[in-house]
Amino acid sequence: MPYAPSTFRIHPAFEEDLKSIQQHNPDHAERILRKVKDWEDKLQWGRVPQDHLTYLSGSGSYNFYREYVGKSGYRVIYEISNDTMTVIAALPKGDNTYDLGEFQRRMGRL
Repeated sequence: MPYAPSTFRIHPAFEEDLKSIQQHNPDHAERILRKVKDWEDKLQWGRVPQDHLTYLSGSGSYNFYREYVGKSGYRVIYEISNDTMTVIAALPKGDNTYDLGEFQRRMGRL
């Protein structure tokens, strides 16, 4: 049974994604940041993100989840395991949005 992770962290690659989005669409970047900060707050209340996010299967030893960010057309990608929730990417919806190999590389760089 899933439980709320006790640690929340933001991957440096996510921060780079957000800066890139901020340059051409500050409103969408703000919306993405609000979604991420909302999860940081919800974890303190004991909310279980695995019950509310969509699991991305086929990722091997990692547990990747995605969150739809309103009408902005972006997806936030999280990795949840070992009592830690890590924000790893903010990407526009498209053909390469769910590149699990890239997500695994990002996690390997932590």
